[in-house]
Amino acid sequence: MRKTALILILIFGLILNISCERGISYPPAGSYSGIVLVTESGMKGGVNDVMIRTLQHDMDYYSRIEPQFKLRMIRAADIGREPPTKNMVVFGVVREGEAGDLIESFIGTAAVRRVLEGKEFIFKKSNFPGAGRLTVIVTAPTTRKLKEIARANGSIIRDIIEAENRKRLLAYLLKDVQSDVEEELKAKYGFELSVSFLYELNQERPDLQGVELVRIQPHRGITISWRDWDKSSLSVADSLKLYNLRAKMAWEMYNKDVMRKDLVSYKSGELGPYDAVVMEGYWEKKDALYGGPFRCFFICNRDRSRLWIIDLLVYAPGFEKHRLLRELHAVAETFRYL
Repeated sequence: MRKTALILILIFGLILNISCERGISYPPAGSYSGIVLVTESGMKGGVNDVMIRTLQHDMDYYSRIEPQFKLRMIRAADIGREPPTKNMVVFGVVREGEAGDLIESFIGTAAVRRVLEGKEFIFKKSNFPGAGRLTVIVTAPTTRKLKEIARANGSIIRDIIEAENRKRLLAYLLKDVQSDVEEELKAKYGFELSVSFLYELNQERPDLQGVELVRIQPHRGITISWRDWDKSSLSVADSLKLYNLRAKMAWEMYNKDVMRKDLVSYKSGELGPYDAVVMEGYWEKKDALYGGPFRCFFICNRDRSRLWIIDLLVYAPGFEKHRLLRELHAVAETFRYL
């Protein structure tokens, strides 16, 4: 019975892949913030609680706390009855119970050997078991080791899922693009950005060295700005200078927006092919009547002594902020300077 269910999953996935190759789209149902967590018991308790905490990582947006992902748990034995979903995490010990059998069927015997040898524990399978789907397998040779892997690699597991979410979300956003706007931005300002049919050019401010695109209901915006940069490098050590640059840009571009300095954080990161300093925090109007989260990427173009500022901003009372920032981040990853 168990093997039959696994075979049906793989056959269904193959049908979806063939359909997509023929130009027919069958996107999995559900939100990119949703994850189906597949375990031996499909219930809370024991080692499963470690993975639940790992995936339900809290995102602090000051005005509200949001879990990064929303979970639904099922037993490995019930996977044959599970409808297609965008994200699935399979969590269990190799060669132990129904979950162990499922894991081996997904990653193969050679990969199981690497798990048993302590060489590899996390596996990503894109478009598996069907097109547009992501399956992440987190496994280990013992329950104790499984706990260790889940605790030590939480950010890695979440980043794998988020990166794939942005990739698939971007494919939808760019099914129709505004080529005329893209060419105009490239010719006028020296950068490329994919402009989805869902976004509109809200501001062109050559006097402020900035361009803003927005999508409304709820409001989310992306601003590309540029400044002279007299240093040959860029790092978190430049945080005070970067703070002042964004503060000036936000005040002028966004009609007197300010930042809560105590809520701003910095880290090294990436945006597309570029190394970046990532700044995150909370913006508000100078009268503090309303505000929202922002995420800002600073990229150094050493050849032209230029600093690029890619600023993502959300104003969405009553809406989940994380999914909106995810969308903006996906769009921002298409940025390229010339």
